[in-house]
Amino acid sequence: MSDLLCELWLRGVAFNPAAPSDVLIRLMDQAAGDLGQLMCKDRDLPDAVIDAALRHPEWRIRGALARNQHVDPPRLAPLATDPSGLVRARLANPHLRPWPRWVRPLPDDVLVTLLTAQDGGEDGKVTANEIIWELDSSRQIPLSFFRSMAGHEDPALRIRATWR
Repeated sequence: MSDLLCELWLRGVAFNPAAPSDVLIRLMDQAAGDLGQLMCKDRDLPDAVIDAALRHPEWRIRGALARNQHVDPPRLAPLATDPSGLVRARLANPHLRPWPRWVRPLPDDVLVTLLTAQDGGEDGKVTANEIIWELDSSRQIPLSFFRSMAGHEDPALRIRATWR
């Protein structure tokens, strides 16, 4: 089987809604190349695959999952404290194109974690302020969040609440 045919076959399996979870988890392996990232970013995934992607050692897989609009936002909460700043930035603003038709609001606890982070991550590629800027520009913060933060114990969040 040629490499091109093998890649197309694996892509078909990765985007098959009937593919079993264990097969999809194996496709996330680095041997599958970019296929794991595409699969984690662009489709509805079973719970077992989401759990495996959240624990995956490769930041690109976790970052692709952070951009997945099919995953329920509370499931992505562990990515708010990811060691990679790039993953947190992708969670803060998952949109590849400006102004999507719909925006998934993140849960309040995830928003607080992203807004109060003191560093941009172990990889040193993104600062905490850049992650906050990405979050502000993503339209994922509902107005109700700012109303609830007016009485928060963190002064930075109270200040941010007054800006709105």
